[in-house]
Amino acid sequence: MNPIHLETLLTIVEEGSFEVAAAVLGISPSAVSQRIKSLEAATGRVLLRRTNPVTATDAGEIIVQAARRMALLQAETDVALGRRLARVPLSVAINSDSLATWFRGVIDETARRGEAALRIRIEDEARTLALLRRGDVL
Repeated sequence: MNPIHLETLLTIVEEGSFEVAAAVLGISPSAVSQRIKSLEAATGRVLLRRTNPVTATDAGEIIVQAARRMALLQAETDVALGRRLARVPLSVAINSDSLATWFRGVIDETARRGEAALRIRIEDEARTLALLRRGDVL
């Protein structure tokens, strides 16, 4: 699978739309659509539900999880090799109560160290557990 196509799939799922993914990636919506069509042709599966927001199908979830692991591995490799990437991107889910109390220390320590970039999702406890089990967040 093409890493650029995987990055595109991951961006669509994280942003919830082809248009926003195009803006984030700095390409046209048409190019985003073409990349996904190529990835779907390569896998022989429909990977996205074209709803609002866009969501992954069951097959798409498998590919999204692989894309997340590959992106994390690439970031860790870049850091280990001393490349310009200074931070490993980490998706974290937290509930509002924890964010208001103990998690502030985690944010402060992460910022102080400068080794990771946190993408924080604020969810209720039941949703957080589902995200953890799917591997969407840490």
